[in-house]
Amino acid sequence: MTLEEKVFAGMGLTKADLVLENCRIVNVNTREITEGSIAITSGFISGIGDVDELAGEKTRKIDVKNAHVSPGLIDGHVHFESSMLTLTQFARQSLIHGTTGMIIDPHEIANVLGTKGIRLVMKEASFLPVDIFFTIPSCVPSTPLETSGAKLGVAEIKKLIVSKQVVGLGEVMDYPEVLRGNPDILGKIAAAFKMKLVVDGHAPGLRGRELAGYIACGISSDHESITFEEILEKARLGMKIMLREGSAAKSLHDFIPKLLESGISLENFFFATDDKHPADIIKGHMDAHVRQAISLGIEPVQAISMATLNTARHFRIDHLIGSISIGRKANLVILDDMQDFRIRCVVTNGEINPGIKDIKYPKYVLETVKYKKILPDDLKIHSGKRIVRANVIGIVPEQLITERRVEELVTERTFVQPDIERGILPIAVIERHGKTGNIGKGFVSGFNLENGAFGQSIGHDSHNIIVIGTNFEDMAFCANRIKKLHGGIVIANGTIVEEMPLPFAGILSTTGAHETDMKLGNLHAAIKNMGCKLDAPFIQASFLTLPVIPSLKITDCGMVDVDAFKIIKPLEET
Repeated sequence: MTLEEKVFAGMGLTKADLVLENCRIVNVNTREITEGSIAITSGFISGIGDVDELAGEKTRKIDVKNAHVSPGLIDGHVHFESSMLTLTQFARQSLIHGTTGMIIDPHEIANVLGTKGIRLVMKEASFLPVDIFFTIPSCVPSTPLETSGAKLGVAEIKKLIVSKQVVGLGEVMDYPEVLRGNPDILGKIAAAFKMKLVVDGHAPGLRGRELAGYIACGISSDHESITFEEILEKARLGMKIMLREGSAAKSLHDFIPKLLESGISLENFFFATDDKHPADIIKGHMDAHVRQAISLGIEPVQAISMATLNTARHFRIDHLIGSISIGRKANLVILDDMQDFRIRCVVTNGEINPGIKDIKYPKYVLETVKYKKILPDDLKIHSGKRIVRANVIGIVPEQLITERRVEELVTERTFVQPDIERGILPIAVIERHGKTGNIGKGFVSGFNLENGAFGQSIGHDSHNIIVIGTNFEDMAFCANRIKKLHGGIVIANGTIVEEMPLPFAGILSTTGAHETDMKLGNLHAAIKNMGCKLDAPFIQASFLTLPVIPSLKITDCGMVDVDAFKIIKPLEET
């Protein structure tokens, strides 16, 4: 719709396609409820209030019978890949829950497929009836201590940020390098500013002068605060604060009562999920944020504003979405009840409850798992000593941090044995991008498998293959099965116990949310029967390969002492 067409539609010279009558309009611009109608022309809002002059003979009229009508909700920061769903499947599920816009950071796809993968997702987004904007990942790979499928340097980012779909540079996770003045990361930030884009932050626990240095380079938001005092300091220094409520990291229940008690303005606070798993996206998306915020004491219009206009203003897209305003896209949520934020139907681009078609993906995105056949001996750690002292990754349940432990293990037939009674199991990370053929080997405790093994191709951030087990035969079996599936999660005990293919870049299913959730449920049941007591074992495993979270991790290059930021040997020399 051209500007001239918008002018004529607003004046009533072009008649509306659709009029929603008898609305109680949630006006986030003025924080009030107003009564009237909403006229929609070619997917845009052309009239609000008394719109009789805008209706013609062909105008469709719908009486919403005094229902509250809210702007469509916006997720301020999400890695859709964490749902194990493609963007199409993720959008299909989230749209049901009133999410008509989202700011995605395709960080996981970028680590596998680089620029090519990001452009593919951009193309996919253009076919969806949801407004999807991009922040370009700033840290691919996360460290030099791993082999990723791609690298995004300043040159690659400069080529990507010229797209109209891009609104910013993705979360700058490597804050130590920012504070050291690393020219590469500062060059990425400078490139974003040159295009007048925002730069999102990621700075858990950062306070004082270091926080000031981090903000000084122009990073304007954060979603990783650990304490209320931290978000208060960041907000007072000028940062926008994303209140995150994902499947693992949750902050609303802790932070909202304290925010209300403090009495500070909430205009610089908005909502984000960051990571949502399939079971949770089925239950709710941004509507769940709004409901919880209201239940914790935030006034409904304020809560809706934090899920709409506040987000749009931060990313400088409030001229397009984020409010029920003349000239904005007709992205609306019609409610049966505002207090409970119970949704009757959703409108995007003027279409009521639009459908989303499946799309066909190119062959290259389904063939990203590349390594030789794995033999049991490939996964063993050899030693000439009868008793060895091994570095062991200690799982901390429900947390991403790990402990570094040193345990004695026994060697038989020249290779170090697991100790199943003490829960010390071998772990291996297999490089799967076809670049080095590396296999990092070590030990882990906390999964408590009594038999068998499991493996997966989800391993943040480079997504190499992880296998953990009680014996090397089952571990090798899992690795080879994952290769045949072109990615996935496999549990084996002499044969396949359960599996879930993840063929899209080796990290996403191509099926719907309900089917993916069902398969994941079967996997959880199977691994529980093998002795694992962790609530989310596959998530815990996926972060064992992220060498930026303390204290001991493992990549295809070997075991990583995160505190010292170096590769260490799996066995201590005595």
